[in-house]
Amino acid sequence: MSHKTFFKNCALTLIWVLAFLTIGFAIGQVTRDNMDWYHTLTKSSLNPPRFLFPIAWSLLYTLLAMAGAHLWHGKIADKKAPLQILFTVYMLINWAWSFIFFAGHFLWTGFFWIMLSNVVLAFTIWRAWRSQNKLIAGLITPTLLWSLFAAYLNLTIALAN
Repeated sequence: MSHKTFFKNCALTLIWVLAFLTIGFAIGQVTRDNMDWYHTLTKSSLNPPRFLFPIAWSLLYTLLAMAGAHLWHGKIADKKAPLQILFTVYMLINWAWSFIFFAGHFLWTGFFWIMLSNVVLAFTIWRAWRSQNKLIAGLITPTLLWSLFAAYLNLTIALAN
């Protein structure tokens, strides 16, 4: 790989990361605006401290953005259309959850929505792995792990409230 290609790839990845972090920040405002409501809810004893959520999602969005950049700008991006579609569907479902749960206060819908996102993400990881895109699978697997835990937290909130 030439230096020019390397720097182009780095610049494209940085643009993806900045875009995802900006989207995450905007969605975080919806969350922040509904924290008074959220604090009134009964939650799991395993609920992490508040400061952990923006840190975790910033890291996860960075990994997701890196996967997205690789999907659209990697060497064989034209052969990754099924993964691009799955990734896009996952991201749209993921981004919608905060509006459903925090803005809409729909606890059960939020739970089923996050489970749907987990199914789509697990299928995306499986397809990436089977199509020899192990880097993409590795970059998005931490999001699935966190999202499974988030589904548990959502479920305990729905059950208790």
